[in-house]
Amino acid sequence: MELRHLRYYVTVAEELHFRRAAERLHIVQPALSKQISALEKELGVVLLERDRRHVSLTEAGQVFLDEALEVLAQADGAVTRARDVGRGEVGRLDIGFIQPALADLLPRTIRVFRQHYPGVRLTLGEATSRTAVERIVSRSMHFAFTRLPAEVRPELSTEVVSEEPVLLVVPKSHALAARESVPIADLVDEDLILIDRKVEPELHDYYVSACNTAGFSPRVAHEVNSTSVAIGLAAGGLGIGFAPSSARLAAQHNVAYLRIAGDAPKLTIGAMYHSGPRPTVLENFLKLRPWDHDPGPDAPGPAVT
Repeated sequence: MELRHLRYYVTVAEELHFRRAAERLHIVQPALSKQISALEKELGVVLLERDRRHVSLTEAGQVFLDEALEVLAQADGAVTRARDVGRGEVGRLDIGFIQPALADLLPRTIRVFRQHYPGVRLTLGEATSRTAVERIVSRSMHFAFTRLPAEVRPELSTEVVSEEPVLLVVPKSHALAARESVPIADLVDEDLILIDRKVEPELHDYYVSACNTAGFSPRVAHEVNSTSVAIGLAAGGLGIGFAPSSARLAAQHNVAYLRIAGDAPKLTIGAMYHSGPRPTVLENFLKLRPWDHDPGPDAPGPAVT
């Protein structure tokens, strides 16, 4: 039995007239009658009572009609879903991100993408730059907003998305807190809070290099796994940390954010994705470049997991 046989039967059952059913199906009436008879023979039951003037459903025919309609609906739905997946209009997109992307970049990106592809489910997860590299290479993550420069691998493609200045996070009780800007050289005798090199080696080395360029080796009091932890320790008076300017959006009343005088470090956030063959849903995402759009304040929020 093929799906076309079910469609033939459903059309006859709806019309209760072989000629009209044949016209709908664009086949000749004798061929339709032959197909229905073959179907009844295969099933071993009579589906239609017919004479020269009337066609009606038997009890078995009504049950078979109900089941046939359900099967055809499921088949049509499967075709539609497969086509939607092939066009990248449904499916799942796994996105990783570093904390600074939460301030604006990630929400803006999601809002725009959801406007264009509401059927795609977004799975979001915070990830360090190192974790993002490993997961994208292994294809367990599709895309990530990460710090640049990142580890160079042939499987990875990266591009700059945004750049923001790095600020000093100083306890409000500290003497430096009253100043508007501080040269890095003035941190020579200060306890510093840095991202652990095992977590973010490039970022750790970037801050150390900035201190070296200013003429000293940093006195690292604490190594932490995230900027938010660095801010928390600074708020507790345990040292001075570095944070992107977007970190000021987080509520923390016991620290001051100071500009770095001179050639201040900058945080560069990049888009990272696999350089090889990619699923259509990711291709659509990259083609749209939702991070470059501004959907406005009244745009609908994202559906995420």
